[in-house]
Amino acid sequence: MPVTTVLDRPAPAPLELTLHPVPDPGAPVLLVVPAMGMRAPFYTPLLRALTDAGVAAAVTELRGHQARPAPPPGRRHDFGYDDLVGDLAAAVEAVHSERPGAPVFVVGHSLGGHLATAYAARHPDRVDGVALVGSGSVDWRVWGPAHLLRTQAVVAAAMLIGHFPGDRVGFAGREARGQMRDWGRWARTGRLAFGTPRVDHTPSIAAVHLPVLGIGFERDGLAPPASVDALLDMFGAATVTRHRLDVPAARPHFGWAREPGALDVVVPVLTGWARDTAGA
Repeated sequence: MPVTTVLDRPAPAPLELTLHPVPDPGAPVLLVVPAMGMRAPFYTPLLRALTDAGVAAAVTELRGHQARPAPPPGRRHDFGYDDLVGDLAAAVEAVHSERPGAPVFVVGHSLGGHLATAYAARHPDRVDGVALVGSGSVDWRVWGPAHLLRTQAVVAAAMLIGHFPGDRVGFAGREARGQMRDWGRWARTGRLAFGTPRVDHTPSIAAVHLPVLGIGFERDGLAPPASVDALLDMFGAATVTRHRLDVPAARPHFGWAREPGALDVVVPVLTGWARDTAGA
């Protein structure tokens, strides 16, 4: 049965971690970090498929998209990448408490991959590896000039309104302006820099020696191959394994985590890599 833990982390409402355990206490744990705007239950089919394959699986909530009632992102309730990476750090510690001694791997989806990347730069000794699924760099130099205009328009809208109304425009959900400002800064400068005072995490990412798995998908317009490769290339010192998969899903960027045929393709790659890495 799934186990829910409240994270030891200040937030407008408590953040939860949901763990799907397996009988083997030493089995790897794959901790899923959601994409922008996604709630944790979206990943339940993935977690069940992972446990069916013999590994423990967990998912943490994104601030602003919790199950418990919380003030929506806005002028009075703002946050950025620094807060989200801190939330992930609390989630990793909760996994260690629930499954002491088990190898822990962070699986970041889209925005979750950005957070996993920054987390690995800050805490490379707390996880055994990082998997980035459907996640890529947002640097405009990878996407082209039109991407620069789009991303900076998103930032301008968020700053003007007090939040980004992604739920109304069809991109993500209602998102904090600080989060979108950090996202847009990366798009503009090519550097993953955030926090107060601002810290450029790019050099620390380049120094990470953890195993890194990158999974991209055919027909994924939100994380095309050049974007996926650019994010993985930031890990200059890591052992990087790359896969580009063709999954039977109408929208591969999201369908990989829910649709049975897509899970049949993705889960063996994730579990095989985690087992191989844990046994190395």
